[in-house]
Amino acid sequence: MKIKCKILFFFTLLLLNCACTMPIATVAKHGEWYDGKQVKVKGKVVNTLHLEDLNFFVLKQGGNYLNVKTNDFLPAINDNVKVKGKVINKFYYQRDTILIIEETVKPSKKTNFNKAVN
Repeated sequence: MKIKCKILFFFTLLLLNCACTMPIATVAKHGEWYDGKQVKVKGKVVNTLHLEDLNFFVLKQGGNYLNVKTNDFLPAINDNVKVKGKVINKFYYQRDTILIIEETVKPSKKTNFNKAVN
């Protein structure tokens, strides 16, 4: 019986970890804790930037902002999106050091042109 409870508990934690997103405020405030780790966040897209080989967008949740670097299509401004990626605490861009989430989307036969979620 104890083994069944432990297995059920483990799968419940795994399911919650897969389904839950982390508050942007937590990642922004404690970027050094999450450096190199995978996180999921969601928020509203407030800005986008397309450079030659870099795509960035800014997510807002409450009064907190987080930069996301992606190799996928950029979402539209005002879309609510969910992002999974690796936290990079010290990303060097021009003369600044910024906290970002690096989202890497693997190519597939089906392409999502819009990451929007409800």
